[in-house]
Amino acid sequence: MVSYVVSAPRSGMNWLRFCVEHFYGVRTPGKTSLIDRQDDPSVAFLRSHDALNWTRKREVGLWRYIDPAGTANDRVALVLRDPLETYVRMSKKSLLRFRCYVSNIRFYSDAVSPQKRVFYYDDLVAQPVAMLELMQFLDIAPAPGRTAPSLDRVRAEWDELGARSRAQYDVRQAVGGGSKTRENPTDFRYHQRALTDWHRDRAWRFLQRRLRPDEMALLARYGPPAPMRRPLLSYVTDLY
Repeated sequence: MVSYVVSAPRSGMNWLRFCVEHFYGVRTPGKTSLIDRQDDPSVAFLRSHDALNWTRKREVGLWRYIDPAGTANDRVALVLRDPLETYVRMSKKSLLRFRCYVSNIRFYSDAVSPQKRVFYYDDLVAQPVAMLELMQFLDIAPAPGRTAPSLDRVRAEWDELGARSRAQYDVRQAVGGGSKTRENPTDFRYHQRALTDWHRDRAWRFLQRRLRPDEMALLARYGPPAPMRRPLLSYVTDLY
């Protein structure tokens, strides 16, 4: 049995990794967070930023392809952030880059695993119980001498861990400017505020054309805005 976490970049993976390594004492995939590869060569779960390889072709690593038909015995967690935040923060308003967001939802939809669940970035950042539920869902075995955390413990250490995680993120992502919401981590619409109505509509049209109704329902908490305008040139410019 393998546990997969699928999410677009900048959707809370560093926060999840920090919590798992802190509470369970086991390493997670990616650059060193709290536990070095030399100290623990195994990983608590596998991850992908584009599970169907719609933006990059990778068989291993952080952008690995995962066959949805091969997940029958696995656990699948999909982490979603507000699509407009991803459109700005990760995709830089490029629909080609934004395809990984759709890829992950389609993978989740097609995954045959009976043990699959959607988690939301907003909840994972704001609610200790949501983070605990995700860690429990992944069925992570604690390191020797460790025990799985209780909700009381997660709540008691939540604020301190958040501050430490954001400080680490600022160092590791210094080239990209680090965390933009360090002073207000629950400002979940920070990046999209500068978007024009045209760009907002463009991102939502892209999703509506490529996602099935049941898949769009996963984004109900975020929108889309209505009515959406359709500028004359949008059919051409939506391609870029």
